[in-house]
Amino acid sequence: MPAATVGGPGAPPPNKGHGGAVQIPFLVGSSHYAEKIFTDTYEVKPGTSQEFVHNVTPGGFLRGVTLYVKATGGALGQGSIAPDNPWSLITSISLENIDGSPIKYPMSGYAYYLENKYGKPWMGDPTKYSGYNRGINPSFVLRIFPEIRDTAGVLANTDARAQYRIRYTLAGGDNIATGNVSAWPNVTVTGFLETWAQTDAQDLHGNPIAPLPPGLSVGSLLRHDVKTLNAAGADNLLQLSNTGNEYRTIILVVRDSKGERQDYLSDPIRFRLDDRSVFVRSPESLFSQMEWHYDSLGLGIAERETGVYVIPRFRQPGQLTGSYWLPTSNATYVMMETATAAGAKNLPGTVEIITDEVVPINAIPPEMEGI
Repeated sequence: MPAATVGGPGAPPPNKGHGGAVQIPFLVGSSHYAEKIFTDTYEVKPGTSQEFVHNVTPGGFLRGVTLYVKATGGALGQGSIAPDNPWSLITSISLENIDGSPIKYPMSGYAYYLENKYGKPWMGDPTKYSGYNRGINPSFVLRIFPEIRDTAGVLANTDARAQYRIRYTLAGGDNIATGNVSAWPNVTVTGFLETWAQTDAQDLHGNPIAPLPPGLSVGSLLRHDVKTLNAAGADNLLQLSNTGNEYRTIILVVRDSKGERQDYLSDPIRFRLDDRSVFVRSPESLFSQMEWHYDSLGLGIAERETGVYVIPRFRQPGQLTGSYWLPTSNATYVMMETATAAGAKNLPGTVEIITDEVVPINAIPPEMEGI
């Protein structure tokens, strides 16, 4: 590529390499690489589960691992599909650092579906992917990605002596269907390593290529906390315990005592950061804000799921809409307050608070702030 064409709208200015040659940015000189790293099989039965653990194959800069889940051979008969199907087939997924600590914390397949859809909407709605099936033969794709976008959050993955691990658990039949099921399915899970490839020293024109992705300056975490949803009409003080980083997305999943998702948060919903009010909204106002955010960024989403409340704190690069990350410290007091809706049944319930967080490691490149 001729040096004059490197970059584009919004791209950082080119750097000078040795001898005054223009240095090609990493994003231009690298490319996405994918490789199958495991295939697991599992026979679904009621009351059983199985955990699978795999090291992540070294190579390039780790974007994440994509799971392709496909079930065959099941027959529903007189049974009924579980509410969170197909995602409920996976009861827990996590991505572990080289020291065993979590980067993507253990959470359900449904929680990761919401993170994929609302935290990285430019990857598309997972329910629209080819092969998606909600039923006795659940099939879907989930991306377990520390990368946020354009290398932000990628991990150096070049040392075979220090490997990342992905860990997930497949559930028993009761998680995907109940009642008189005629036949349970067999499941195949295929895992693909997704990376940014290591660059060549030079391009075909002799221009040096930046060897490291700018996104190494940014880390990411995905965590959750579960709070109690009180009786109908009672107040709920939902203090967020996962602080110290910058929030990209906060997702609340409200369930009753039977584990079914419900729209049980009432007007008003107050969000406080220390002594400052971030917003005071009704549920309808919050839902409209969700729709506006994703539509204004050109990232339209499908219909909101019952019991799901999303607070996005990111922008679309090149757009003038959207919010920047919401910074916190370990001492920050983050509180959401709302009463349980009058007439709500099957309580006490739960509020799962999923936090998609940015961890600044070094100076963040300006073009990555808030994405």
